[in-house]
Amino acid sequence: MSTESTGPDETRAEAAVDTGTGESPQKNSWLKFVVVGVLAVVLVGGGVWAFTALNGISVGDCVSASPEDVDRPDGDWNISSQSCGDTAATHRVAKVLGSVEEPCPDEGIYEPVQSGGESLCLMPNLAEGNCYTAGDDGAFKKEACTTESPVKIVKKVDGLPEEGSVCPEGSSELRFSEPASVYCMGVHEGS
Repeated sequence: MSTESTGPDETRAEAAVDTGTGESPQKNSWLKFVVVGVLAVVLVGGGVWAFTALNGISVGDCVSASPEDVDRPDGDWNISSQSCGDTAATHRVAKVLGSVEEPCPDEGIYEPVQSGGESLCLMPNLAEGNCYTAGDDGAFKKEACTTESPVKIVKKVDGLPEEGSVCPEGSSELRFSEPASVYCMGVHEGS
């Protein structure tokens, strides 16, 4: 048995060579930094592209939406951002789809639309206390509450509680899975 001792310089030299790649640890650190930098640029660039491709429209935003050609509602749609309280805001963006083949959520009234190469799921823009009629295109249109108003949203509940547990008697539930919410629809009884 040998009792030779290795000095500190020999130990460092062995560690530098024994990386499995034949490269020094300093080169590996630099390479990791470059890879992380490239990934960051790709992710940020992809996010900026998605944001600008939809003209800054994202999930939860209110929009005015209508088909470019009323005879082809499955074609491209005109979509423009609106304030949620504006009467022109007919829909909310419920989901941005990854592809045309991806379906909208099952529970709720969603309109799968395409705009500028992007696929979206739109839901009606409804608010508690407002009255609505259904237009010829099927979209809910906000109107003044009168005795002739066919639908009034009497209550909105976030989440998806058990069916029949949140709406007042005489109203019906309109449930959405994304975003999880329940709208209680009744008839306006005031003047």
